[in-house]
Amino acid sequence: MAKSTSLAAFAAAALFATKGLASNFTISNGQIYTPGFVVVDSPQPDTPLGGDNIEIALDVSTNGKLPLPPYDEDASSQIYNINIFLYSYDTGRNFTITNGTASANNATLGDIMLSEPGSTVKHVRWTWPDCMVGDGGSGSDRGSYNISIRQSFRLNGEDHYTIFDLPISVTNSISKREDRPSCQALDNPLLAPEDIDWTDTNELGVLFAPGDSTVIETPDAGSGAGLASCKDVLDLLYEVADENEFVGFDEESDEEMHNNDDMSVDEDEEDDSDMDSIADPRKKYEIDEKDSDEEDLERFVLGNNDTFRAQLFRDDFLADLTDSKALVKADGQDDTTGLEHVDDNALFAFDTGVPGDKKQAEAAPSALEAYEQKEEPPAWEDSDDERLTVSLAAASRLRKLRQSEEEDVVNGTEYARRLRSQYLRLYPLPEWAKESSAASQRRRRRSSAAGSSSEDDSDAEDNIDSALPLETFLRDVNSFNASNDGRGSKRRKLRPETIDIQRSRDIPDIHKQSVSSLSFHPKHPILLSCSVSSVMYLHQVDPTAHPVPNPALTSVQVKRTDLRRSEFLGPDGDDIIFAGRRRYFHSWNLSSGAVKKVTQIQGHQREQRTMEHFRPSPCGRYLALIASEKKGGGMINIVNVRTMQWIAQARTNGRGGISDFAWWGNGNGLSILGKNGQVTEWSMLSRRTVGVWRDEGSIGGTVIALGGQKGTGPSQLGGDRWVAVGSNSGILNIYDRNELVESVKKESGSSEETVQIKSIPTPQRTFEHLTTPISVVTFAPDGQLLAFGSFHKKDALRLVHLPSCTVYRNWPTEQTPLGRITAVAFSQQNGGDVLAVGNDVGKIRMWEIRS
Repeated sequence: MAKSTSLAAFAAAALFATKGLASNFTISNGQIYTPGFVVVDSPQPDTPLGGDNIEIALDVSTNGKLPLPPYDEDASSQIYNINIFLYSYDTGRNFTITNGTASANNATLGDIMLSEPGSTVKHVRWTWPDCMVGDGGSGSDRGSYNISIRQSFRLNGEDHYTIFDLPISVTNSISKREDRPSCQALDNPLLAPEDIDWTDTNELGVLFAPGDSTVIETPDAGSGAGLASCKDVLDLLYEVADENEFVGFDEESDEEMHNNDDMSVDEDEEDDSDMDSIADPRKKYEIDEKDSDEEDLERFVLGNNDTFRAQLFRDDFLADLTDSKALVKADGQDDTTGLEHVDDNALFAFDTGVPGDKKQAEAAPSALEAYEQKEEPPAWEDSDDERLTVSLAAASRLRKLRQSEEEDVVNGTEYARRLRSQYLRLYPLPEWAKESSAASQRRRRRSSAAGSSSEDDSDAEDNIDSALPLETFLRDVNSFNASNDGRGSKRRKLRPETIDIQRSRDIPDIHKQSVSSLSFHPKHPILLSCSVSSVMYLHQVDPTAHPVPNPALTSVQVKRTDLRRSEFLGPDGDDIIFAGRRRYFHSWNLSSGAVKKVTQIQGHQREQRTMEHFRPSPCGRYLALIASEKKGGGMINIVNVRTMQWIAQARTNGRGGISDFAWWGNGNGLSILGKNGQVTEWSMLSRRTVGVWRDEGSIGGTVIALGGQKGTGPSQLGGDRWVAVGSNSGILNIYDRNELVESVKKESGSSEETVQIKSIPTPQRTFEHLTTPISVVTFAPDGQLLAFGSFHKKDALRLVHLPSCTVYRNWPTEQTPLGRITAVAFSQQNGGDVLAVGNDVGKIRMWEIRS
């Protein structure tokens, strides 16, 4: 205890730190494991910070393994104190965030271990000092910093002191306030790295990282101080696979402690000696030398030292979803056979059995010769196929392959040809595959004429055949009539009042329950749909396809998940995000077929009880999710799509919480609709609210949508021209966002613009055509059409022309088969719009809007 106390006192007087201390980071599920007991939940390494204060979240229980204070006097394992500093060798600053007793700019930051009693996660909120005010990385004392976390603790009766540095950048906007403390009052002396003695610090390394953790190395790795190296971590995995846990804690109690931050330890039920004892991870065991056979087997299974770590952690995040019990093809359902559109003569053959007194007929090779003349020869032939004989009459399932009732025995080559022919009869080759094959043949002919070798052609064919079918479909732009967002042909402007609309072929597959979400691919004619029956479909939008119009590309069923929303991600649409009323969501990469499951948002698990209310940003960088309702307001958590880590939170004030939200067109902000009709404009750049306004006459907001051609609206609010707000009274108001902005001011000495928004703007047009709550609002991609509808009444759908803001009077009619509307989506193809409407009985109907 004396040793750790002296080290802590020395750290409070002068911060001994070094560059490259936190060269390596051991990360698992977004948590950063430090040398000691503390696990860092936020912020993440190299995160740009700003705002009013810096927020640090620390798990002081090692994910439920260490009990919370107060500790017993003779406890063999405990945390004495935690000190936090903020320093930079670039600026020469060394600020005290908390030294275990108090903080110069926040009196609430005392002993971290005694704060938030009963919670395993401790939150430190520290107000930025006055020298940090500004925007960007230049000016004042802003720039690159390290959050230095100092732990003084006891492990199995032995005292230790460790230092962990987490790099961040102070580059986001920090506004000027009168209550910001002086930097001089917080600053401490900063020692040079060569003046520091590291003899007794960080001798343990990272102890309690799980087996699936990843060690991320930076260019400064290898300094010898700070986190354990990759080799050290792997050595620990070998030596203490079953030893790095507390004796006396079973698996069930460990899991309960991790999932409930407020759980306390019952001293009457737990043995004190067991609770305070930790198996020493540094303990060595004698291992017999490996013989040559064991070394060969280890090299074959795990590879050499260079590839071991890659093999150990490869595809580990897909473990849950690759299980056939969790994710199965929807085509395997009992009530779906895939043969609904096949003629009867292709399914049945009259059979009289095998006559016993007749000589069995053998198929003539003429059919095979004709096939070989028509098709290209196979790349590889098996000589055993000619010697193999198969009886078509002996097995009932093979009798359909016969060409006559008397035919029986065929060789292996003819048997393979007939199986292939029967399959193509049941599942005809789609048009996109024929076009792709023709294009491939043309390429091969050109390559052959140029003198390319046959080996190169074979390699190209192997690459195409080995790719996933969906990847081949997406990569071959000639396989479908893509519109590329309407850029391929010039579109005429739609006229108001009457619209030229014609019903197209419906989607052939019907969901078992109501359609919960519709989404078109941003580049290709592909429609994504899902329902609460846990099924998700991808259809090619081609009403002229034969024999099935709008054929299905693939379908997936996620068991025990009622899918509420699914959307393509970003402007390229390479990924699909889908979620239900669960504490997790999935990300599906269409090119590789990989499915990733995100189970929680670190540091915000209690706020995010369900992931169903999400929307990806148009730029594809962020994903926003509505959090659990907050009394008097609401919250939206925003995660980085690439890392799936929490980066920001938007908060609103108002009764009832959040009803709906929409991203700005450039992805730099959100328009958030409260259930009381209040709309909050929140900026991702400044991470704060830039304006609040109220929907005129609203007594309860339900849905909100942004639209219009990019760049026609105010740039300070994302560039969208229109915003439509629906209410529970059936009224829809549409506003011109250019009229929302009252004034724009530019602060002196700063490039940041301050936007003044009208508190009660006047709508451009009010639509009172529906009498039940508005549940669906969506804009066409080019901003010329707006569709709004209500689920609560049959056929309650209207189309609006923009910018005239007039409702089309000739559609829909009384004969239009809409049903109860649950989802609506627009897409542009060949210079025209395609409208998809999903209803409560699982049907998806399509219309073509002509210019």
